[in-house]
Amino acid sequence: MQCRICGQGIPGDPLLSYHNMPKSAQFFPALDAAETECGVDLDLYQCASCGMLQLGGEPVPYYREVIRATRVSREMRAFRVAQFRDFIARYRLQGKRIVEIGCGGGEFLSMMAEAGADAVGIEYAENLVRQARAEGHTVYPMFLEEGSEEIPEAPYDAFYILSFLEHNPDPCAYLRRIARNLMDGAVGIVEVPDVDMILRERLYAEFIQDHLLYFTEDTLRRTLEMCGFEVLSCASVWHGYVLSAEVRKRRKIDVSGFLTQQASMRRSVDAFLSEMEAEGRVTAVWGAGHQALADLALLGMVGRIDCVLDSADFKQNKQTPATHIPIVAPSVLAAGRIGAVLVMAGSYSEEIVRILKREHPEVVRAVFTPGGVRRA
Repeated sequence: MQCRICGQGIPGDPLLSYHNMPKSAQFFPALDAAETECGVDLDLYQCASCGMLQLGGEPVPYYREVIRATRVSREMRAFRVAQFRDFIARYRLQGKRIVEIGCGGGEFLSMMAEAGADAVGIEYAENLVRQARAEGHTVYPMFLEEGSEEIPEAPYDAFYILSFLEHNPDPCAYLRRIARNLMDGAVGIVEVPDVDMILRERLYAEFIQDHLLYFTEDTLRRTLEMCGFEVLSCASVWHGYVLSAEVRKRRKIDVSGFLTQQASMRRSVDAFLSEMEAEGRVTAVWGAGHQALADLALLGMVGRIDCVLDSADFKQNKQTPATHIPIVAPSVLAAGRIGAVLVMAGSYSEEIVRILKREHPEVVRAVFTPGGVRRA
């Protein structure tokens, strides 16, 4: 089988096999079905690449639905309201739009709204959608999968998904679809059963085909980070049974500084080359390292540079990639044709300037620095 998280193959025997187990948590055969009904085998595997514990086999037929078999207890209600209020306060979400992924009959939507958010939900089961709407909630009948990937009124400021992700046969695709429905920098709560506690307490009866995935703190963090989220915190809650992570949609790295710096360097290079052209000087660049090669392409130097000087024999009598400027040995300076040299050799630049001063004092020297072209 292939890992449901990272996609790597999982060879070998399972870590654990249970035989003649219940088919699902929600399947109850009729009294007269004893002769025809039979159990299933559960095989627990661990991925050697990402560490994820997971069951083989197919998901239960209703894995898209959130089924809460019992009403929310008074203790759970108090816990959730306090949790949601704290979440809203810390991330300044008062009145902001929050979506519950897999909201069931809207039980937790009421609590999130009570805590101060503008909460909506998505739910696949039609009867649960009707139930939630009857309570006055905005709920969209959907499951985030191919062909149904955009939540109405997206993007949202925050989200939460509670004890639902572990049912999903393709959790990473699901998490990435959630991320695409969020504002940049949106935050969220992701909760799953805590397998660290299950292992620690030897709760051997916790395995059921409904739960395909068994997250430790490490594997939950790794999964969320793979799927476009920064993990802000992760802790065991609700008597140790639940692993609760707070996340932020990973922001795109701001690369605008590169463009600003490129434009500044281009102006500086242009000013130097224009001055040399006005004086009738032929200009060469000294340095064929990767940064110099990139700058030749990025700073509008093609057609204004006669040649590139470089001391490396293997580069000489070749040309620069993309810009096609001849690369020659520094000895060509002896002919006296080149009247200016722009040194673009990084940490070697000052050494080259000293060589030019000593051996070719008549040549105009300049150094390409992060602050612009500097006469040397």
